[in-house]
Amino acid sequence: MQTTEELIPSDVIATSHPRPWTVFSSGPFRRLWVATTLSLFGDFFSYVAMAWLVLQLTGSSLALGTVLLAQSLPRAVLMMVGGALADRLSPRLTLLGSMGLRALVVAPLAVLVLTGRVQLWEVYGIAIVFGVVDAFFMPARQSILPATVADHELEPGNAIINVSSQASVIVGPVVGGLVVAGFGTGWAFAADAACFAIGFLAILALPQGSRGRAGARHPEGGLAGQIAAGLRYAWSDVGIRVLLIVIAVIDFSANGAIGVGLPTLAHGRFGAGANGFGILLGAWGVGATAGALAAGFVRPPQRMGWLIVWLAAWLGVGVGAVGLVPSLIPAVLLMGASGVATGVVNTYGISWLQRRTVPAMHGRVMSIVMLASMGLTPVAYAVSGLIANVNPTVLFVIAGGMMLACAAGAAASRTVRSLR
Repeated sequence: MQTTEELIPSDVIATSHPRPWTVFSSGPFRRLWVATTLSLFGDFFSYVAMAWLVLQLTGSSLALGTVLLAQSLPRAVLMMVGGALADRLSPRLTLLGSMGLRALVVAPLAVLVLTGRVQLWEVYGIAIVFGVVDAFFMPARQSILPATVADHELEPGNAIINVSSQASVIVGPVVGGLVVAGFGTGWAFAADAACFAIGFLAILALPQGSRGRAGARHPEGGLAGQIAAGLRYAWSDVGIRVLLIVIAVIDFSANGAIGVGLPTLAHGRFGAGANGFGILLGAWGVGATAGALAAGFVRPPQRMGWLIVWLAAWLGVGVGAVGLVPSLIPAVLLMGASGVATGVVNTYGISWLQRRTVPAMHGRVMSIVMLASMGLTPVAYAVSGLIANVNPTVLFVIAGGMMLACAAGAAASRTVRSLR
């Protein structure tokens, strides 16, 4: 005689009451989680150490800005190439190559710094390599999960990864700063190299058959043809196209308001200084962590289109209101509430994309998503700086208004409303 559980398909049981931590029962996911978490913490070690090293060598904020530019440009330019390579070879091989190269490059830099022989031109060279590695690492990291866990585990898996990502945003810079202050920049770079070396070994232990595309025929031709095919695929799918447009609008608005407007408010109207700015950013991170964790416990909504509409509206109201409140405490509460929406969409939205996209396009679609998210950031900073210099309140109102307009446009489309 069959029990009730035997009569119900296993995927239904798995999704009826999601529990994020159950995904840790998968050995491949545990190894992937270790690798990605270590890489995130390693990024913050090197970010803090790089900034401090450049200021020690030059004392110039301009030099620091140019080093960061040297890192960001190749990342933006090569992001689509990284996605195409992940599709051509496999996310596993792309992660192995990028993480191994990062460890091999950072380790000698740590030695140069520890021995006091580092020069500025070497720092620029390392920054460029960091940008190149990021361009290949990031699409592969986002596209490997569907090949690592079962389909019904995508939301719990993404929830755990997003929570770890937010934890690294909150804790990583603090730990990196403590390492730099207590032991010096050289040891922070050494810690970065160790994080990526251990992560490399964890990815190496993943099954080689995670994606069966390595060595397969590629009818699109070379990398350029694959990139073009990826762009055509993403734009031809209405759901993916809508999400890309929403991501571009929201991140353009939010990056400018938060990156430029928030420190302006903390320094001026709130009179809270750097501590206040850190508290505001921390509130956003805590909210995003809560949103990602909550999404791991609740089954994804059936109507993805309406979720996009409501989250865009939620962010629009929250971000716009931050620029209107008179003091720090309500701004902190609004930042926390707005952060919840980002945690929710980063879990449900990425899982929805991973499930909707054909496996052969995962790397390219994820690279397009990240390009939509980050590609316009320099422009957002420049425009926001001009507006905030006149009136930061106007900046936040414009940013919130753009998000609300995006939500209204999505809600007005029957195609968007019917997206599943």
